[in-house]
Amino acid sequence: MPPDTSLQPETKSLIVLVGLMGSGKTAVGRELAQFLHINFSDSDELVEKRAKLSVREIFAELGEPEFRRLETEALTVACASTEPTVLAVAGGAVVAESNRNLLAQCARCIVWLDAPTSILVARTGRAKHRPLLDADPVGALTTMRSKRETFYRQLATHKIATQSLTIAQVVEDVVKMCDLANIVSANQ
Repeated sequence: MPPDTSLQPETKSLIVLVGLMGSGKTAVGRELAQFLHINFSDSDELVEKRAKLSVREIFAELGEPEFRRLETEALTVACASTEPTVLAVAGGAVVAESNRNLLAQCARCIVWLDAPTSILVARTGRAKHRPLLDADPVGALTTMRSKRETFYRQLATHKIATQSLTIAQVVEDVVKMCDLANIVSANQ
């Protein structure tokens, strides 16, 4: 069951996008932030900046557990900010209960962007920054979906199927679903 946002104060200004690799979190997040005239952060980029290594280098040199630790640190810093921000959260960050709790506490709304696995594979291909997809993209994404879907469902206040929508249409849907019109007016 999604968190009850009716009790959350309107002062919360973190808009969170979750979903599997290729669902559109970063592309939609950048455009949404630009539309709202607020900051944008991507948890993978925050981890890379903090570690001074790429995601691929972190996985290769330090391992996935260290990446997940750095990811939790990055989310903690992002959630501590009082600046209005759109935060694109790496797909696996929701596996850790502490990350889910943090996001649920800090977010004004949490939107799960989703698309069928075949679409995600087409969108991600063999991207250099996605080490978890190296061996078998279809199998990896199918496994990730089965392990993470319950967490997305529990955490999200809203869900958007992105496969047949443009980035602009997804942005429009997020603005409507999360009632963000007041942010647009305040920042113009």
